[in-house]
Amino acid sequence: MIINKKQINRKEIDGGIFLVRKKVYKKQHILAAASDLLEKNSFSAITARNVAEHMGISTQPIYLEFKNMDDLKVTLLQTIYASFEREYFSINQSDDLLVSFSLNYIALAKARSKLFIALFVDQHSYVQHVRQLTFELFKKCLKTDKRFASVSLDSLEKQFANIWLFVTGMAALNISGILELSDEEVVSALKKFE
Repeated sequence: MIINKKQINRKEIDGGIFLVRKKVYKKQHILAAASDLLEKNSFSAITARNVAEHMGISTQPIYLEFKNMDDLKVTLLQTIYASFEREYFSINQSDDLLVSFSLNYIALAKARSKLFIALFVDQHSYVQHVRQLTFELFKKCLKTDKRFASVSLDSLEKQFANIWLFVTGMAALNISGILELSDEEVVSALKKFE
């Protein structure tokens, strides 16, 4: 058996030497803790001290895996968006891909309301990252839609801004309980909006 020296500490007890495995905290463990803090609290809760405390460790493993807290937060956003793409946006709920994106976005808001609020409603300093990642997701969702194949990037960004504003409002009203719409009602509203 090969032993990784970085993971083993020697500990002497009653004259004997015992090998004790060090606990190793990898990037994915730290990101999971940061994601948990984001969902339970907000972006402002993601500090090295809070993440370390949440994990029951010192801050050292965090800075071994990430250059700084900005690096951790940007990586966290990228990881969250990758999971959004897999869990919500890989499903086509409609032949109309714009409608499908909108329904999936609202489904995400309903399923992960605290995270949705932390990312899309609460004020934080990563709004440009969130906007860019959401736009990239929007483009991926529409890449096979012939209506958008010849549309310029500028026009696509304008279309995205309009639809994102509209569905974020619908999603926020829906998760607050102010406006509960069925998928059919959402589709009808989207058709009027387009």
